[in-house]
Amino acid sequence: MFGGIHDLNIDSKGRLAVPAKFRDLLLRKYTPALVATLENRERLLLYPESVWEQEAQRLMSVNVAGNAKLSAWRDLLLNNAEVMEMDAAGRILLPANLRRKVQLDKEVALTGRVNRLELWDREVFHAKDDAALDIDPEELDFELGQIGFQL
Repeated sequence: MFGGIHDLNIDSKGRLAVPAKFRDLLLRKYTPALVATLENRERLLLYPESVWEQEAQRLMSVNVAGNAKLSAWRDLLLNNAEVMEMDAAGRILLPANLRRKVQLDKEVALTGRVNRLELWDREVFHAKDDAALDIDPEELDFELGQIGFQL
């Protein structure tokens, strides 16, 4: 399971050094290949290749006929998926077109999210993270109760 937040830098060639914690998990449980894709303008999604294959099949099985927004979203995910191989130094070369679309320059935050990684602009990620910390606990408890979830 992927978890944690790592503040990292993309080098001048567009490479990102995968933290040892994530690299070790990839090599132990998956393969050294990651698939990067877009979900929106905020972040890149990075999946172990075998996990992406399952997600892609799930996406293909969704009936989006007649729903232009869902069809466009599914196409965005599938059409922009690119395989990246980790090099011997544990780095991945992030596709320039994907970096441009989510405005990733140098300073990024790589987060673990159960079965995938997410790559954010560092400032954007930490602003969202800080905003989540400011949510009123009582309001949060109420909202969670509304969906039947309790921590």
